[in-house]
Amino acid sequence: MNMHRRFYYGVIAGILLWSSCSKILDKPPLDQIPDTELSFTATEMKLYSNQFYPAFPGWFPNAYTGGIFWLDNASDNLVHGNYNYSAQLSGTGTVPPSGGGWDWGNIRAVNYFLANYYKSADDPAQTNTYVGEMYFWRAWFYFSMLKQFGDLPWYNQPLTTADMEALQAPRLKRNIIADSILKDLDKAVQLLAAPGKAEPLRINRGAALAFQSRVALYEGAWEKYHDGTSFGVSGANYNNYFRKAADAALTLMNAGYYSITAINEDPQFGYWRLFNQKDLSNNTEMILWKKFDKALGLTHFGQNMMAYGGGNTGLSKPLVDAYLCTDGKPISISTRYQGDQTIEQQVRQRDPRLAQTLLLPGYPRIIANGDTTGRFLLPDINLLGDGRCTTGFEIFKGIAPDDADGTGSVTASIIFRYAEVLLNYAEAKTELGEGSQEVLDKTINVLRDRVQLPHLTVGVGFTDPQWEFTNITPLLNEVRRERRVELALEGYRFDDLMRWRAAHLIKRPLYGARYQQFAGKPFDPPLNNIPVSDNGYIFPLKNTPAANGWQFNPNRDYLQPLPSNELVLNKSLKQNPGWQ
Repeated sequence: MNMHRRFYYGVIAGILLWSSCSKILDKPPLDQIPDTELSFTATEMKLYSNQFYPAFPGWFPNAYTGGIFWLDNASDNLVHGNYNYSAQLSGTGTVPPSGGGWDWGNIRAVNYFLANYYKSADDPAQTNTYVGEMYFWRAWFYFSMLKQFGDLPWYNQPLTTADMEALQAPRLKRNIIADSILKDLDKAVQLLAAPGKAEPLRINRGAALAFQSRVALYEGAWEKYHDGTSFGVSGANYNNYFRKAADAALTLMNAGYYSITAINEDPQFGYWRLFNQKDLSNNTEMILWKKFDKALGLTHFGQNMMAYGGGNTGLSKPLVDAYLCTDGKPISISTRYQGDQTIEQQVRQRDPRLAQTLLLPGYPRIIANGDTTGRFLLPDINLLGDGRCTTGFEIFKGIAPDDADGTGSVTASIIFRYAEVLLNYAEAKTELGEGSQEVLDKTINVLRDRVQLPHLTVGVGFTDPQWEFTNITPLLNEVRRERRVELALEGYRFDDLMRWRAAHLIKRPLYGARYQQFAGKPFDPPLNNIPVSDNGYIFPLKNTPAANGWQFNPNRDYLQPLPSNELVLNKSLKQNPGWQ
């Protein structure tokens, strides 16, 4: 089914629409509270919601979020040149005097809408979908704060400075907040238009269900693996969240809106092409995505960063090692693994997604006027700053060689794709003890079929001495492996490490490729002072405080600190564990 699930960058689109409506232009900005002149017509509701769309991840870091292919720098999938890229992971955070993400402006703006939209004289058939968007947005902003801070006050009314009692509200337990978020998403699912009937490029019912499965899976895993710690929830019933995650995912799977895009016509680069298109409206896997348009001045410079340099980052050896061999076995036991003396050797007879995630010699890098003027030869380990590849494993996933002309790129960014929903379902069902072969065959094995990799079976069929997690079953280890490689560099890994209580495992050093394969090669400028480990791997963090692994404190760093001024302003607030 050809459905247009597209979405123009919110604020600019809103400005363009405003320019055609003098009545609205005469009013104060829609994000000012209160706005006594707002009559909540369908058009005004749409414009009001537009202000929040930039909160979705785009290609390049902005005021709301990091660029999509840079988010994994805050994880063990990428190794950024700045060891302190994520102070939370490096263990170098401090209590901020103010700010620090404790920001209620967006939630207050959403609450203003939800407290007043009943004033609308328009037909609910026209306005319900925008009300649904508002419930989605409150859930979106609250989930962001839940991940950062845990327990929170719950505000569902637009407070002013006169509401002193409410402004002094204490933090509620995180499970109460999670339940409230999921209830908001229940309302969003009911009110939002179905995919195919929704306006292109706007939040629809499919996006709400996908997000609901994400939130419930996060909370279920958090409460399970943090149980008994200072970050846990007393009397946690995490299986309720796993069930909710599975139900939301299955509802979307059964609806038939989406499917995994086949790549049989392009087996070498088919997976890679999912992430470098300008228009994803005909891609059946895309639930919601962000469109850019040069004619409207909506561009980014993500492609220039990737095509002309390494972005001061690179894939880590642990990520590269996670990909299976073509016999469906890990490199620790597969007879098909050919070693790591060269990058070309490492990708042979491996999961095809690996060779489509990192650059290999001869791959297209820059295409101008239809001619490939730049092909990849050597990783940019010899450069400095943003031009540098830190590990020798340079990013290929997401590169669009024909969209890096220096005038601004228009490669689309993905917000929700169907593969995540399948992985959410597989993980939730496995956590519930219901990870049957039927579940695997309609989730993980669908993804493996796309890259012609052997199916995962319930019995797994092998023991990997290098499994990341020793406290879970072989099947759950493999479910997590599949999630890591399928969603690599898309910004999921940090959240996964936090909810699995596994961030402290990154205390181990993060290596890159073997250095010797590059010695004597014609780098220009020549190689100089490349940090190398004692066992011969590029070691970008060797001469940093993270030489022996990040100093993540598992008794403190799973949550961020509240700013000190908030503790003074609201005596009901208590600081998070481990922070002074």
